[in-house]
Amino acid sequence: MSKKDSKSLFDAVETLVGVSAVITGELKTDKVVRIDGKFVGNIKASGVMIGEEGEVTGDIDTIVFMTAGKLKGNVNATDSIEILPKAHVEGDIKTELLTIVEGAVFEGRSSKISSSEIDN
Repeated sequence: MSKKDSKSLFDAVETLVGVSAVITGELKTDKVVRIDGKFVGNIKASGVMIGEEGEVTGDIDTIVFMTAGKLKGNVNATDSIEILPKAHVEGDIKTELLTIVEGAVFEGRSSKISSSEIDN
């Protein structure tokens, strides 16, 4: 999946956690998830986006991850991670392609995902 494909992936959000929602648990889907409220727990999805008002505490396993909100947890994204302005990420991240935009805060370690991890 290319970066261009990952942008179109977010056009197809299937699961939306609204601004006023607070959810605790585990979320698994083969589709795209957008979090605008608060989510406590682990997420496994094809794509994960955290909106500006969104807050996630937990680990994320995905293909593409993008955040403008807050994350306290680790991210494993086989394709790409994009940390947008105003975002705050606290945790370790592993991906093929990492973009951190000016104004974002990232506290943790980053590493490049190996091809053997992508194939599994």
